[in-house]
Amino acid sequence: MKKTFIFCLLTILTIKMAYAHNPLSATYYLEVNQELGILNVSVSQAGFQEALNKHYPEINFDKLSDVEYKKLAVGYIKDNFNLMVNGNQVQLLNGGLKLGSHQTDLKFITSDLPHKFNNLAIKIDAFKENDHHQTIFTFSLHGVSNKVILTEKNDYAASVEFKNNKMIAKTEGFDTKYLWFFTAIPILIVGKKLFSSQKDSA
Repeated sequence: MKKTFIFCLLTILTIKMAYAHNPLSATYYLEVNQELGILNVSVSQAGFQEALNKHYPEINFDKLSDVEYKKLAVGYIKDNFNLMVNGNQVQLLNGGLKLGSHQTDLKFITSDLPHKFNNLAIKIDAFKENDHHQTIFTFSLHGVSNKVILTEKNDYAASVEFKNNKMIAKTEGFDTKYLWFFTAIPILIVGKKLFSSQKDSA
């Protein structure tokens, strides 16, 4: 019983670790407070660099200064982000970038947002240069969070409708089958070792 519990726990942790630094996914988190919006973006460093290399093949990134690289990266995110709320375009204003050893984080302030959301349309083309990429777009509207998954199947776009600031309908697509590529092998290895040791002790 104990070994089964450990196996389940290791399986969950393995999935979470693979997902956290998955080079095929990015997370966008938009928090709306009053009429102010703050967008946080997280993506693996490897996935970000791969997309930039493909998007700007003429640029030698080894020759860019840190300031030039950050300016280019921020511009790439802003140019490939399209958000409409109640039919009005929302702009990404001031932004910053933080490079980590495995993950890149960006933060932006948006242009003014309405207090009441009737509908939202989002399209994020960033990172679509990477095969099988998906973007998780989460928005927290007055303390209530919802999310949509943007993939090549829905052309990295989704529409959401609201009633009294609560989501009532959405159009999206989500393909998770490739995620198992990152988790199946370690799960099988851990499972085999646990069950082998259980069999030996029986």
